[in-house]
Amino acid sequence: MMNEEVKKLSDMLLQSLYDYHFATNGGSYNLPKAMLNADLNSKLAIDHLLEAGYATDSGQGTDHLVLAITEQGMEYIKKNK
Repeated sequence: MMNEEVKKLSDMLLQSLYDYHFATNGGSYNLPKAMLNADLNSKLAIDHLLEAGYATDSGQGTDHLVLAITEQGMEYIKKNK
């Protein structure tokens, strides 16, 4: 079960991926993995988004996460606005 802080972070991150998607015409968001490893809650929040299918990471094999919101993630945002 996720703690409250991770859930809040997760929702916030998803919202910013959503906004970023529209601001950049579907662009992906780059995050250095080192930054994540320094902050466990952010890492857990992002893991949650990936596992839930709300976001994808196309940065495998690099030192960055390349995050993009999925259709499911957008539905979640619209439902929870």
